[in-house]
Amino acid sequence: MIRTVRLALFCLLGLAVALALVVALLPFVGTRWWLVRLLDFPRLQFGIVTLALFVLVILFTRTYPRAVLALAVTALVALGADGLVLWPYRPFAHLAVASGACPADRSLVVMISNVLLTNRQSQTLLEEVRAEKPDLFLAMEIDDWWDRTLEPLSAEMPYGATKITGSYYGIRLFSRLPLTDTDVRFLAGRDTPSIVTTVKLRDGEAATFLGIHPRPPLVGQSALPRDAELYAAAAILRGRDGPAVMAGDLNATPWEDAVQRTRRIAGLVSPRRGYGYVYSFDAQSWWAKWPLDQIDYKPGFTALSLERLAPVGSDHYPYVVRLCRDPGAKAPAATPEGGDDRARVNEANVAVGATAP
Repeated sequence: MIRTVRLALFCLLGLAVALALVVALLPFVGTRWWLVRLLDFPRLQFGIVTLALFVLVILFTRTYPRAVLALAVTALVALGADGLVLWPYRPFAHLAVASGACPADRSLVVMISNVLLTNRQSQTLLEEVRAEKPDLFLAMEIDDWWDRTLEPLSAEMPYGATKITGSYYGIRLFSRLPLTDTDVRFLAGRDTPSIVTTVKLRDGEAATFLGIHPRPPLVGQSALPRDAELYAAAAILRGRDGPAVMAGDLNATPWEDAVQRTRRIAGLVSPRRGYGYVYSFDAQSWWAKWPLDQIDYKPGFTALSLERLAPVGSDHYPYVVRLCRDPGAKAPAATPEGGDDRARVNEANVAVGATAP
């Protein structure tokens, strides 16, 4: 009886290890289907579970030595795949992590918050914004109620733009710094507004800011419409000289293929490749913790700090990055689009019937 139970447990472990390998490797397949792409989100959680499975398998070494060896190798391959993806996002992974003070005229503080349309803890968010004193604050998922409730912030941040959609994709930008050429765009023909504007930095230099909140696909749907929106944003930034920041709830992790392609096309840097994983979702879950909110920038800015703030009643945490601008630093050009990047962008555009902006 004991042997039968032991064998059954070991067989279950074997199936779990095999499944861990599948979910670790499947996202590397260049597929459009969201169910597969979604497996890229919980890389850290999958890695922790796989490590636990590895330890449990080792406990059976004396009973099933050859099978244990095979399963241990399988688990290590799965761990290696997860580790390969997450390795650049370990804390202090990049030499560009800065320390020290930034001259006041070169600093730029950017804060974003997906407020959650049905959330009504507005006072908590207002207190967070006032405490952080951002130069730019992007609020997402706002409706008319949120628009009225956040209006007091315009006393200190009088510049901005708003688009209420009547859905979960209303968006509003508050700015302490003057804005010009502000435009609300619907990228890639999607019904989710983005804000594109030029920010006059304190030293007089002009910087592009693009606030974006793409719609996530549903399970069983293609991820290409979301990707097309990201690529359209990248094309806008690629066509602009000078410093630039792209911020928002991308409904994608920074290591996802579409986000990395977006950064390559636009020439953007992710501050998480220096400050670590820093999850921003889900504030209402104990296990679903991954970084969906991004504040990326063109080289020439340096991230002085990156912080997830306290919960404000939303499923997203507010997220703030403090940047320092080096006006003498020449930003390198965006990476030339390779054949694979062009093919993926074209495939996404065809899927939504969009053309380059």
